[in-house]
Amino acid sequence: MSGGTLHQLFEDRVRSEPDRTAVITDRARLSYRQLDARANRLARHLVETLRLPAGGLVVIRMLRAPDVLIAVLGVLKAGGAYAVIGPDQPEPPFLANARAVITHQAQLARIDDRGRRVITLDGDAAAIEAHSGEPFDEPAATGWRAVVLFTAGTTGKRRPVTASHKQLRAAYDAWAEVYRLTQEDQVLVTAVPDTTEFTGGWIRTLGSGATLVLSRRKAITVADTDPLTSASLLDGRKELPELRLVAVGGERLRLDEQVRLQRRLVPGARLISVYGPTEAFGCGTWFETGQLPGPVENPERHAYLGQPFPGCEARIRKGQVWLTPPGGGEAVPTGDLGRRDGEGPLEFRGRMAHRVKVDGRTVDTYRVEAALAGHPKIRESVVDAGGGQLIAYVLPASGSAPGAETVRSHLTGAVPTADIPRTVVPIKSLPRNSAGKVDRKALVKPPVRSAAGNKSGSKGGGPLTSEDRAAVGLAVALPVAIMSFFFTDVIWPGSTDLSLVPDPWAWFFRGLYLAESLALAAGVGFLIGGRPLMSSRGRPRGLTTAAHLAIVWLLASWWPQDNLYRLAAKQDWPRQAALVYTFNVPLMIAAGVVAAWAVWGGLRSDTESEG
Repeated sequence: MSGGTLHQLFEDRVRSEPDRTAVITDRARLSYRQLDARANRLARHLVETLRLPAGGLVVIRMLRAPDVLIAVLGVLKAGGAYAVIGPDQPEPPFLANARAVITHQAQLARIDDRGRRVITLDGDAAAIEAHSGEPFDEPAATGWRAVVLFTAGTTGKRRPVTASHKQLRAAYDAWAEVYRLTQEDQVLVTAVPDTTEFTGGWIRTLGSGATLVLSRRKAITVADTDPLTSASLLDGRKELPELRLVAVGGERLRLDEQVRLQRRLVPGARLISVYGPTEAFGCGTWFETGQLPGPVENPERHAYLGQPFPGCEARIRKGQVWLTPPGGGEAVPTGDLGRRDGEGPLEFRGRMAHRVKVDGRTVDTYRVEAALAGHPKIRESVVDAGGGQLIAYVLPASGSAPGAETVRSHLTGAVPTADIPRTVVPIKSLPRNSAGKVDRKALVKPPVRSAAGNKSGSKGGGPLTSEDRAAVGLAVALPVAIMSFFFTDVIWPGSTDLSLVPDPWAWFFRGLYLAESLALAAGVGFLIGGRPLMSSRGRPRGLTTAAHLAIVWLLASWWPQDNLYRLAAKQDWPRQAALVYTFNVPLMIAAGVVAAWAVWGGLRSDTESEG
């Protein structure tokens, strides 16, 4: 394994081939020597103005290349760590303690400096250029943090992940063994600089002494990209004799897609699907079709993660993929589901976050999407939930999308009947984030309609939504509380008589009577509006019904129970026994039912893992 820092890896290439082209864009071309000199000047400027501690954080708020690379290398050479954030993106609170922000003057109005030093590459150009561009010496402690990466955030908030020089050098060693880049390669990287994919791309390329190409109009030998761009790249060129490797990351490729793209390459060229979440620094597993022992039936229904990169491990725990990052360390759960047949490649089986709950059931949307992939008129699909039902968003292969009845007919027999979406929404494109991943949160939910075609909650009728039921429950609860409080003595004369109870103790009992009325109101309200809330938790329907009624009883029964107890003589044993078996024993049973409902998911997971 190679040691040292990331920038030392780059500097080794500067010393061996200083005049080789390092970066090509539409407007610029920089040699390794030129890129190194600019980074050295910025590093000296940072040391002089900031006095960065080891691993001190600097935020880079720009996306224009190659300025981002100059800033990245300059920060690393100065002993700091960097985080790239797009100018239009909100800055996570985690970065509030950063020592400085590097940007362009045009972006200043969008940036909250939070009291930090702001350096603009154009505005401070004279001061930066005044420094020497000669090699810059710094300590070589590889345990320092080098970069703060951010998860894609397609299923939640973007989370920061810190990576050290040592960890990324280990990732580079793993990538080098699989990618096998050489100094002669011209590597197209299409990811934007604020993504994990771009970080891996520049490290792999510049660490190998190759040329980093940031334009789709230039000649390339390697494409480092996402599924959508790879299809556009390969389908848009008739002959690609110079292209020897296509590495596809971000979203997973279906097997049929990978086979189709592979056929567009010249014999001997490779197409690999790479997989690595941010928590593993983008280095996890890789797959090419040669890893399969034989033909696969229905290839459109399969996507493979393959085998781990050297130095990494991939395991399946309770159906979920866990990765050990390159260079070792604790295994991290990826949130992806997978399986492996014997010693074959690891197969992708969807994401846990993409499972949805409808009518008390957990629906594996990946299974539905895989079945839809077999329809000849569907290019891509996403299945999600909205308004208590399943929705299929369908991107047609060409022309118009198939109708809802056609889609449902195609899915019949391929997935459980309850998993067939009721609503089919044709779309022109799927929303994607900067890394090319489908952003499910950006999907527009259609209006939910009843079987008669009316919008839910409209005057035309139709089933009430969960929100409607909750509103009705609240509306009913308040008058119930008031009526029960004032009519208690009408129903049970004398049960709340406090004439012989001195203050302040009488107020304690008045508070109890009020609490009983409020509990009754809560029970009635929960009877009306609580079932949809409980159904969304994915428990069995029968258990959910029992638990729903049990909660209603636990809340509502105190009002009649306490009033009847207060009127019953202590020595009236038949009446006391009747009250115990009417109220107390059912309360115990109700508590047990609620407990069983609450722990059901954990018990089921444990049972599945043992099986």
